[in-house]
Amino acid sequence: QIFKVDLENGGDLGWAGGFDLILGNPPWDALSPDAKEFFAAYEPSIRFVKKDEQDRIISRLVENRSISDSWSRHRRELFGLVHFIKSSGRYRMFAPGNLGKGDFNVYRMFVETALTATHGSGWAAQVTPSGLYNGANAAAIRNELFERCRVEVIAGLINTAGKWFPGVDQTTRFAMYSAQRGGATVDFAAGFGISDEVGLAGLKSQPVRISVETIRNQSADSLAVSEVSVGPDASVMAKVYASCPPFGKLVSGAPYRRYSAEIHMGNDRDLFNDHEGGLPLLEGRMIDQYDYRAKAYRSGRGRAAVWEPLEFGLPGKEIVPQWRVPEPDIPAKVLDRVWRYRVAFGDVARPDTERSLMATLVPPGVICGHTVPTFTYEEDEWQYLIFLAVANSFTADFLIRKRLTLHVSLSILDSLPMPRMTVDDPIVAQLARQVLPLICTDPDMTKFWNSMSTHGWCEAVSDGRAVPREAHTDVSERAQARAEIDAIVAKHVYDLSRDELAYVLDQFPVLEKRDRKAHGTFATKDRILDWYDRV
Repeated sequence: QIFKVDLENGGDLGWAGGFDLILGNPPWDALSPDAKEFFAAYEPSIRFVKKDEQDRIISRLVENRSISDSWSRHRRELFGLVHFIKSSGRYRMFAPGNLGKGDFNVYRMFVETALTATHGSGWAAQVTPSGLYNGANAAAIRNELFERCRVEVIAGLINTAGKWFPGVDQTTRFAMYSAQRGGATVDFAAGFGISDEVGLAGLKSQPVRISVETIRNQSADSLAVSEVSVGPDASVMAKVYASCPPFGKLVSGAPYRRYSAEIHMGNDRDLFNDHEGGLPLLEGRMIDQYDYRAKAYRSGRGRAAVWEPLEFGLPGKEIVPQWRVPEPDIPAKVLDRVWRYRVAFGDVARPDTERSLMATLVPPGVICGHTVPTFTYEEDEWQYLIFLAVANSFTADFLIRKRLTLHVSLSILDSLPMPRMTVDDPIVAQLARQVLPLICTDPDMTKFWNSMSTHGWCEAVSDGRAVPREAHTDVSERAQARAEIDAIVAKHVYDLSRDELAYVLDQFPVLEKRDRKAHGTFATKDRILDWYDRV
């Protein structure tokens, strides 16, 4: 192992020689203390009980001084190793900012070693966790692969029936890659969901190729490779991502979003209570698309809490929170924010539900929990209407749910293609006239309605505490307005054909099942396609 030091270029370490090939299956461990795994050596049953019982077992075991000391040494060794890796200068491919948060996966150090220990035209090929191609904290490694290597293949495999790794969980997903040092990657062969040798042979004989340009369009920050990049969704996704810049990209002349988790319901538990007075605290379950009063708290706490859906058109639709935050306890960082209109979206989401992305406008005088992140614009609040129209569309949901696990992370939302329009764009007027009646359905939103009336999209209400008579509080009216919005977004924002929109709508089977049970047809799809023909 011969190192050279280039002092003129900052003392970077590099290989004077290097290997022709590094081939391997590195450890998949995360360098964080796993209490369940550690204490299973002393009490195997801990693997099979719920969290509360696990905690009781651990409390009993650490009463033994020897076990307690071993647990302390184990944690100290892990923390020491992480400190060395981060501080030694040997490893440098760390994802920036929020992308680098989360568990410290040791496989990434082995991939970095493979990529730096080969010579100028050597090869690296390894079996790794699936985070190699879609994990946020592997963003720097993917950048290295695409910028300074020629990637031959990236494949995603699944351990169905224990085919690849007997005795390992059959839902385990993992990756393999092959790359040659030198040059840059234009495109590479890819395949996902490979569960047996037949699928692997197909990857070799009939590879689907993914371009790095497409990846940059879809995920400019993390360069995550979507598994659907090689399926029937690929052409629709590529078209949509290429149509508009990502939401998180700073565009000249357009406002830039300012995110905030206004109050953390775990860390800031001492700031809220169930007394009268104070600002209502919005939780994730309380919001829906175009609606921040979707559910009302009734009783109970935690998982036993009872929440009642509040349908439009029924009496008693108002904010009924579980908690309130006294004004003196509002965190200073959001003190000005809570007295403004801003967009809120649901952080907790799954890709297998009726809808995944939920966004709405929330009024001044409420504060949002961390499962309802918000964003503001410094000016041009009319642009909230465009964001809501696009984010709540089926096309946007189709994109978002391809990258979801359990959370709509800020990086996922920032990757959403978002149009930058001027206030005099006729599409803006079309969308604004449909979004305003959906969100301005109670007196708290009338001030926003009146401010938008200056653009000619609605008529001002003289009584500032009256609900606009044009507000959509009827369920069927709301369904028609949302269908028109979906059609406009698909046709005029993302330039989808009618067939492409129909394909997108078919990717919501839970909604389709509900519609067919209630109406005998996929009514939502029928309405949207009808509007597509009219807009």
